[in-house]
Amino acid sequence: MNRKLILILLSSLSALVLILILIKVFSGSPEQTQNEEENPNDKAQSYFSSSGDGFEVDPYYLESSKNLFQPDGRFLRFDEIMDRVRSGEINLVSELWTLRRQCPEGSTREQCNEYIKAFLKNQYSEEEAKHLMTLLNGYLRYEEAMVQFETPKDISNQEKYELVKNFRRKFFSNDDANLVFGLEETTAEFSFNRKQFLDETKNVSGDERIRQYDQFRKKTFGNYYESVQAREPKFGKFETEMELRNIELSKLDSSQRDTKEKEIRIRYFGKDGNERMEKVLKDMKEEEEREKKLAKEEEEYLRKNPNLPEKEKEKKLLEMRTQILGSKELAEEYTRRQEYEKNMKELTE
Repeated sequence: MNRKLILILLSSLSALVLILILIKVFSGSPEQTQNEEENPNDKAQSYFSSSGDGFEVDPYYLESSKNLFQPDGRFLRFDEIMDRVRSGEINLVSELWTLRRQCPEGSTREQCNEYIKAFLKNQYSEEEAKHLMTLLNGYLRYEEAMVQFETPKDISNQEKYELVKNFRRKFFSNDDANLVFGLEETTAEFSFNRKQFLDETKNVSGDERIRQYDQFRKKTFGNYYESVQAREPKFGKFETEMELRNIELSKLDSSQRDTKEKEIRIRYFGKDGNERMEKVLKDMKEEEEREKKLAKEEEEYLRKNPNLPEKEKEKKLLEMRTQILGSKELAEEYTRRQEYEKNMKELTE
């Protein structure tokens, strides 16, 4: 009887185990089912960074990017991209951020990068995509490394920038670094050398100084010169000419200087533009005169009342500023500006 009971129990147990196995096989575990239903976008596994040659892209992103990056007109051909990068018409870092802004809202950095890699692989031939993704891969590694990069505090800005340039070339060949950062680095070189140019040409005439300045820009920017020139706003060109002529203009009497400055403004902005600028300049001059008067009266008042309580002093100064500047809003703005300038001066001393 006991033997028969044991056999029945063993048979029942075997059947139960078989049923559990079948359930496991056909329905899967809750964890497995959840993972199968999980959106691949939530995982964002980077095939690009983990594959052997560095150029595999998750098939999910290959499909998604076809709908994500819809062309506005047409995309540039690979050779057009390279030509425009070398001439300074296109900045690859800016274009990367343009693509990033088109990623789905809520995408992580890695997810967004996967979409961009997939877009490149979909849009260009194998060799072209490989070249572009080499640049992208290098930039992504550089971008992460720059978070930890520090420069010594006791060296000049120019020396710090040289360290950054050398650091970049740990992630790129020199040619690729020039493609990605060439315009930026050339602009920095121009900026660092500009003061020396101004010092060396301070004794030449305004016309000659302008001619030499243009030659200096052409020599520094090289292939980028035309693009830089085309992008420069009209007001920027005007300010540059005024700066280059400043020494020459300072030697003229006020009437001659006003006439010369007016000629320059009309040349850049036309008669209407000049009239608007003259009005602004007049307002600025009047404001400057009011502030000079205010500063003089404040100094005199504080000299005569050295022991005035702080609250009473602030109240009186606000009244003076309101009366001279014309409104309480202007007085409060002036007070904030004075406080800011005072704080900045203390920080730099």
